[in-house]
Amino acid sequence: MLLVALFVLLDRFQQYLRSSEILRAPAHVSSGGLRPSVQPKPSGAGAAHERSALCNSFYGTICKKSGESRDPTGIVRPDIEGEIEALRIYEEIIRQHRDWTSDQVDEELVKVIYTPERRGRIESAFRWVRQTLERLIDRERRSVFTTREKTLLKQRIRGTRLELPPPAALYADEPDIFTKNEVFYERTMDGQRRMRVGGAYLFTSKSWFNVIFTLAHEFGHAIDPCELRSAGLSFPAYDRLTACFLQFGWVPFHKDRSTECGENDQLSEIFADWLAVRVTAEALKTFATEFHATQLVGAAVNAVRDLCEQDDPQLEVDLTNHPAPQFRIESIFGRNPKVREILGCGPAPGSEYCGFEFQPPVLDQAEPFAQSQTRF
Repeated sequence: MLLVALFVLLDRFQQYLRSSEILRAPAHVSSGGLRPSVQPKPSGAGAAHERSALCNSFYGTICKKSGESRDPTGIVRPDIEGEIEALRIYEEIIRQHRDWTSDQVDEELVKVIYTPERRGRIESAFRWVRQTLERLIDRERRSVFTTREKTLLKQRIRGTRLELPPPAALYADEPDIFTKNEVFYERTMDGQRRMRVGGAYLFTSKSWFNVIFTLAHEFGHAIDPCELRSAGLSFPAYDRLTACFLQFGWVPFHKDRSTECGENDQLSEIFADWLAVRVTAEALKTFATEFHATQLVGAAVNAVRDLCEQDDPQLEVDLTNHPAPQFRIESIFGRNPKVREILGCGPAPGSEYCGFEFQPPVLDQAEPFAQSQTRF
C-alpha cells in the first residue's frame, strides 16, 4: 500500500517541482528545539516594508510565498516534500531488508523518523502549549469562568496525552500516519483523549512557531464547544463566544441548533483556530524583544504558513470542516488584536474580534447549546 502511495507521490512531486520551479532536493536543517539562528539585521526601510506588507494583508503576504519559509527557529516546507522524504526512507528500508516482515519495516521506519531529537522537539512544544493554555484559562476573570469551570477545562487539557512512536505498534490502527503530515486530536471509544503526529510533519515543519500553532489547534479540540457538549458540559462563556462567531459570520447560523457540531459544521475548527492564535500570540510575545522586526515577521508567517493552499497542483483544500485558508489566516490570525500589537500593526479596520466576554445584540443566537450527540 505504501509503495503505491510512493509512486503516486513521486509523480505529484515532479509536477510540484515543475509548477513551483524549485529544482532541488529537500533541504536538511537541524531538527532540534528552539535555536534562533544568527541573521544579519535588515535595513530599517526593509524591515518596515515587510511588516507593513504583512499588516496590510496577512493572507497575501504569507501565501504568496512558494517553497519553504524560514524564521529564526526553523523552516516550514510544502506538505508534499515531507511526505516524499518519509516515503523515500520507507522505500530504502525495504530495499535494504527485502526479507523483513511489514512489522519489522514499520519498526525501523519509526526509529529513523521519530528520533529522540525530533520527539523531544514535539514533546517540549506539547508541554509549553499545555502550560500556556492553563495560564490563559487561569487569567480569565470570574465573569468569564467560575472556579469549577476553569478546573474542568484544565482537567480536559491535562488529560489529553501525546502519542509518539516508537514502538510502531502505537499507531497500529493507523499505520499510514508514519508517512503523512497529519497532526490530530481524537477521542477514543473508551473516552481517552490523545494527540498523534504524522512522521512527515517532522520533516515538513521545523519552525517552533508552526509546531506551537499546530499543537495548540489540536489541544483546542479537547475543549471545543462540540467536545464539551458531548461531555454534557455547558458554559455561558462558550455560548457568548459562539454567539460572536455567529454575529460576525465566522460560522453559519442554523435555525435548528441541533445541526451544530454535525456534518459539514465548522464550529469546532473555528474555535480551535481561535484558541491556537491566542497561544501563538503568547509565543510571539516571548521573543518579541529578542527578534528584530524581520525575524518576528518570519515567525508570524511560519506559524500559519501550512494553512495556505499547497503548491501541489493535485492537492485540494478541504473546505468541508475547515474554513477557507484566506479566512483562517486573514480574519482569525491576522485580526487578532494581540498578534497585531506584537507585530507593530495598527488595529484591524472595521471589524471586532471575538472573545469570551462578547455580549450578543441578538439574544436568540446566544441561547445555550441543545444537548445532542457530537460527530466523532
